[in-house]
Amino acid sequence: MNIKAFLGAKAYFIKMVLWISVAILILVVVLSTVIYINSQNLLVKNEYAANQKILYQVKYNMSFMDQTISNLSKFLYLNSDVTAIMYAKKEDMIEVSSHMSKVVSSVTSAIPYIHSIGIYNRNLDHSYSTGFPLFFKDQMLFDFINSDQALPKLKPIFRDIKKLVNGVTESEYVFSYFIYETTVSGAKPDGVVVINVKPEWLLENINQINMIDKQKGDNVFILDQVGEYLDDGTHDPTIKSWLKTDFLAYKTTHPQADRDGFFQSKHGGTKYLVTYTNVDNTGMTLLKTQPVLEIYTYINSLRNSIIIITLIFLVMAIVISIVISRKIYGPVGKLVNSIMLDRIRRSDKDEVVDEISYLNTVYRQSMEMLDHYDKEKMQYKDVMKHYWLSRLLTESLSIGRSELESIFKEMRISLVLDGSYAICLLKIDNYKEFQHAFHPKDKDTIRFAMINIASEIMARKYPNEGLDMKDDHVVLIVSMPEEDDQFQSHIHSLIKEVQENVSRFFKISFTASISEKTSQMQELNGLYHKALDQGMYRLLLGHSSVITYETVKKNVESKKTGYSKNHEEWLVEAMKSSNTAVIEEVLGNLFEELGTLNYHNALVSIIRLVDVVIETLEEMKVTAAPSLHISSISRNILEKETIAEIHRIIVGALQDSFKKDFEGNTNKLNYFLVDAVTEYIHNHYQDPSLSLTSIASMMKISTRNLSKTYKEATHISIPDFINEFRLAKAADLLIQDDLSVYEIAEKVGILNETYFFSLFKKKYKVTPKEYALRRNMTNLIQK
Repeated sequence: MNIKAFLGAKAYFIKMVLWISVAILILVVVLSTVIYINSQNLLVKNEYAANQKILYQVKYNMSFMDQTISNLSKFLYLNSDVTAIMYAKKEDMIEVSSHMSKVVSSVTSAIPYIHSIGIYNRNLDHSYSTGFPLFFKDQMLFDFINSDQALPKLKPIFRDIKKLVNGVTESEYVFSYFIYETTVSGAKPDGVVVINVKPEWLLENINQINMIDKQKGDNVFILDQVGEYLDDGTHDPTIKSWLKTDFLAYKTTHPQADRDGFFQSKHGGTKYLVTYTNVDNTGMTLLKTQPVLEIYTYINSLRNSIIIITLIFLVMAIVISIVISRKIYGPVGKLVNSIMLDRIRRSDKDEVVDEISYLNTVYRQSMEMLDHYDKEKMQYKDVMKHYWLSRLLTESLSIGRSELESIFKEMRISLVLDGSYAICLLKIDNYKEFQHAFHPKDKDTIRFAMINIASEIMARKYPNEGLDMKDDHVVLIVSMPEEDDQFQSHIHSLIKEVQENVSRFFKISFTASISEKTSQMQELNGLYHKALDQGMYRLLLGHSSVITYETVKKNVESKKTGYSKNHEEWLVEAMKSSNTAVIEEVLGNLFEELGTLNYHNALVSIIRLVDVVIETLEEMKVTAAPSLHISSISRNILEKETIAEIHRIIVGALQDSFKKDFEGNTNKLNYFLVDAVTEYIHNHYQDPSLSLTSIASMMKISTRNLSKTYKEATHISIPDFINEFRLAKAADLLIQDDLSVYEIAEKVGILNETYFFSLFKKKYKVTPKEYALRRNMTNLIQK
């Protein structure tokens, strides 16, 4: 067995293993992904919480410092030594020095981070400082005094006060707190106290934090009220520039963000977690940066662990899926192997895609075979059913009840064994025209349809079985209760409905003959022949009649052997007088009398009547019409199915016979001429030269007279009839012979293929190929 065949034989098993493995793997991957993402988010939140704790500590220190300095400022502003300097009217350097010494000694002992204290006296327009030359000029203060700008009260301002050391000006950074009062809005204060605080305590605190986290790459930064760094000179300026830009951009794009929070940003190829918080009292912002990679170190470790666990679960999933699949697949595999072994013995051409497809293919093939066997069996049963029903009608069978019951059950015959039976014979009217108008298969189909329609309508009240006798009639064997004495009237109404349906769908009529009923199955043969005999009375009752014994009882029991001698004498006298009106009246009375005779006497009387008419015409030296010629009597008169038709032919023939110019007459009932033309067309339709002109020339009659006579008698022109007959033959050849359309057209005498296509499509509404395809499909369905 090659690889393709092996994979095909195990494809469904492999699919089961793969699907179960994939399902378990997807479950593990989803759970692992959820755990990983949640762990990542949790770790970031924990790291943010830890960073916030650090920033909160710095924030607390700053708030504590701010509160302390604020209280100190208020204390100094009210201190007597400070007020003595601030509001002095004249300058006394000894007192200024004494008061400044007291202030320094009291403040610096309490708060070591006080850098200096500045006092401004507006009266003298001098400022004094404890940490600089006594007469230190504070430029920010003087700018405030000499302009309309305002200084924030008791708010730390980070600034460079610049000091002169050995003749060189150096930067000196301090936090400055200003406190002052004005009596009138917009007025300049009388005095200002400035407390400068060393920033080293805060920067050292931050440096200690940075030193602790330096190996991790963490840094803490402070932005003042105007967004400038409190710089100690130990940080990379590019980092600070990036951090400031991204922080301001984040605040701009997230106006609803909390005052405390975090975000992630990238600098120099490294992703950072930035944590920030605001110190409300001072207006400053604390920022802490931390490389995300450092945070994700634990996540990466967790990810590796998850990958390892996933691989382990994958192996376990494959093992588990194989075990589960074997358990589930076991019965299917045994079934497939069993079928394949059997199929190998039968056919080596089965293509195995997968087990289920293979089983589906085998099942479909098996069902097709079973369906074929069922059709053969049903066809056999239909044949056998037809056989037994035929024997019931044509033979006097003597079969025991048990055997008959077994036959009925096996053949699915719906007749009831306990009850009575009657024969309903459906005889097709105008059977000769029916044979000419339809193809043999169409005639079989119509008889089959008649049986189905009649059986279905009859089954509303009585169980029945239909049988095609392959002649001009079909038969229904009707089963009914023994006590049903009104069955003939019931069947009569049902048969009328059948006649309406058959006429509407197939444009034909039939005469029905209903037999008496019998309780003995063996008597069906006799009833069938009686129904046939009754059907002969269509001659007297006409087409589409429903004949029962009661309707023809008087005729059957009639003792009269023919029409009266008086009627015959009156007819002879009328003919000798050539009075056609009297002739028609006498013939009417005579045929009315014929309608009271039994069938055989009526038929003999008709022959006798025709003989009398011919003898009288010969005696009168009058040339008889063609339909009264001895050679055509059997075709023109005796083949007619009703005496009404025979009456009409005799009257027409006598009218034609008494015309002076018989040659070229326009009698529409000139059946001899019509039959001759029709027969000639039937025998010579394959001749391409067949036409009205050629037929008229052959019959030695004018084209005009031939065309008019034929059309008046048949209601169709000779060219149209030729085309109709050729197309009917072509339709038969399309179904029966494997010929091309051109060959078929040539066989029916049409040499122009385009003209043939046009005629065919006009008649059948489809092309010849479509017609053949549809008819073949219909035949297949019927089979």
